[in-house]
Amino acid sequence: MQAHHPGIPAGPNHPWVRRYRDLVADGRTSEPGVAVEGAGLLEAALGHGAVLEAVLVCPELVRTDRAVGLVDRLDGDGVPLLQVSEKTFARLSRRDGPDGVAAVAGLAPTALQDVDLARYARVVVLDGLELPGNVGSLVRCASAIGAAAVLCTGARVRVSNPLIVKASVGAVFSVPIVTTSEEEALGWLLANHVQVVAADPAATTSYRDAHYSQRVAVVLGSERYGLGRFWRNAADERLAIPMLGRVDSLNAGHAGALFLFEVAHRHWSAEASPGEGDTNRGGGPTG
Repeated sequence: MQAHHPGIPAGPNHPWVRRYRDLVADGRTSEPGVAVEGAGLLEAALGHGAVLEAVLVCPELVRTDRAVGLVDRLDGDGVPLLQVSEKTFARLSRRDGPDGVAAVAGLAPTALQDVDLARYARVVVLDGLELPGNVGSLVRCASAIGAAAVLCTGARVRVSNPLIVKASVGAVFSVPIVTTSEEEALGWLLANHVQVVAADPAATTSYRDAHYSQRVAVVLGSERYGLGRFWRNAADERLAIPMLGRVDSLNAGHAGALFLFEVAHRHWSAEASPGEGDTNRGGGPTG
């Protein structure tokens, strides 16, 4: 089964094809945007509010009902569709068994001052993370717990990296992500009365035993170097995940998920039972 609306023919030198190629290469362009491939990921991105600027379609590869339905839907919505050859699509694709649909999606930058913090708020700070898969997984976790924002300090990968988009399952389009400096991030957290807790395997307090304020930022260090000196000194508390093995058994993505869902659990419990466990020892807001 093939799409009925393959789009306007576009060769390898078409501006949108070149832009998609540069975005996939991750670093050849400073223009905003994200390369998204595959009907499933495109649907997820749309579900998170992504705006598709242009869609590349290879009719010979668009065979599944899902891909055909998506192409028809996008054509009906007036999204620009560009038809590319199987050879061109193969050069652009990063998937095994591509389904012939890819797009350039807009990814608007977020500034710290644009982030809204509710009475109970969770913020994720990713400091110096290097693996796109971990960053994407943590953005996905941030979405799951309703985090107000993800702050990236000492960034070693671009938020628009296609692997981050894939691992986040499109959550990069709905979670505010701010790339900033350590100093600016800390200043903003302090100004908004956010308790700063840092994941540190060397800490003596378990993340399960800690007190969490109404506004909490969880800081996660890089996979290679761990928690950096800046956040080690800046944190209100350094917390560890108890482990019985002789080595750290959790990668940054798994460790971060445990921290984030623990904080979220505490907040949800406090919101469900006002007045119980709603003390404010971490310096967070009282109203």
